[in-house]
Amino acid sequence: MKKTQRKSNTRGFALLGALLAFLCLAAADSRWHLERTGYELTLSRLPEALDGLRIVHLSDLHGARFGRENRQLIELMRQEEPDIVALTGDLAENERQLAAVEELLRGLPEGAAAYYVTGNHEWAGGVAKKVKALMARYGVTCLENSYVSYEKNGARITVAGVEDPNAWAVMKRPKALAEELRRERPEDFVLWLGHRNYWVRRYPALPVDLILSGHAHGGLVRLPGLSGLFNVEHRLGADYEAGLYRSGSYCMEVSRGLGNSVPIPRLFNRPELVSLVLRSG
Repeated sequence: MKKTQRKSNTRGFALLGALLAFLCLAAADSRWHLERTGYELTLSRLPEALDGLRIVHLSDLHGARFGRENRQLIELMRQEEPDIVALTGDLAENERQLAAVEELLRGLPEGAAAYYVTGNHEWAGGVAKKVKALMARYGVTCLENSYVSYEKNGARITVAGVEDPNAWAVMKRPKALAEELRRERPEDFVLWLGHRNYWVRRYPALPVDLILSGHAHGGLVRLPGLSGLFNVEHRLGADYEAGLYRSGSYCMEVSRGLGNSVPIPRLFNRPELVSLVLRSG
């Protein structure tokens, strides 16, 4: 009886060890294995002259590096030959992480227009102004509850972006910005950048065409056939945590992000570079 029990205990410890080793490997894969996710979207308001417009979307870097001086991330980004690079916040949460941000900016593809909006961690960590200064140094447009024109092939779209709610107590709200934009440019295709992933829930009728966001880290832990397990408060139950969602006249794409900022490790949830090809409807 004792010998049988000893064998059973040994088998149990072996299985537990194998499970722990598997989870450690999965966590390492979800930290270092950079993945490209591609979407092709047909959008009715996109000008015909901009059919095939390519956007690379990067979010939630949190100071992560992929290869020496972020070369792996930079090469993957350049392979997409983007017209636009969208940086949707939480690139750094403290001064130590600014070097990784600068490495990424140094490698931006030539000829691509790059746009940035802040995330909650830039403000919470007190580095928002320093990240914005880096953006200015490398020719990236900071969208601070504002909008600008992007022009190519004689056609125009509007690129708008909002500061994270962690920014100023008194600032223009998203609805007011969208209404102002539409009064001035009622027919424009609008690409909207906002770090948080709450747009479908809070602003289901926002008069824009495509929203890019991050913030949710893909729900941190992802299981096959299921959505992410954790929401942004790190409690069970995630929504709008990754992928494409539609509401009213717009489509929202939520990036799983590149890094992490919490004790819960990413699991079965590789860091993500999103590539979008836009087609005129």
